[in-house]
Amino acid sequence: MVETGSELAHEEARLRENALVSQCLQEAAEEVLETMFFMTVEREVEWEEVSGKPHLYAEMDFQGAAEGRLELALSEDLAPVLASGFFGKDESELRPSEIEAVMCELANMLCGSVLSRLESGSLFQLGAPQAMATDLEQESRINAGHRRVFDLGCGDVKICFWMWREPEANPAQ
Repeated sequence: MVETGSELAHEEARLRENALVSQCLQEAAEEVLETMFFMTVEREVEWEEVSGKPHLYAEMDFQGAAEGRLELALSEDLAPVLASGFFGKDESELRPSEIEAVMCELANMLCGSVLSRLESGSLFQLGAPQAMATDLEQESRINAGHRRVFDLGCGDVKICFWMWREPEANPAQ
């Protein structure tokens, strides 16, 4: 099958957007984790490397110039560390609801940061982040998103982000 010029241009645009989203996810994770939690991303790891570890999950939707979703997974060893720093409490003093609240707030901050980088001049409505009881790997839609996993040394952060745009109308020729 021979690709036409417009098909090649579409594929190139898709690859550029994928690279941009990937870069924005990394920059947002590094900035939010460092600024709000005083944590540094040590390295990026493959999704499969941490898939067997227990995680806590949150999700949120957004609408506006595009619509989409961000899903977040925090390893169970990292979630109380982040909540402890956020609330200024010892980990042993944290209630499960406080850990969940911080996880949801992290999803909110990451989503806002990614969207600001991708669409700085656009308006979005962010849905309320919610804790999830399901494993991201069990959701079939996860394959359609941009996935990144960051190791912080004391646990990992898994982010899946995707965005749908309305197809642009072709101008009359």
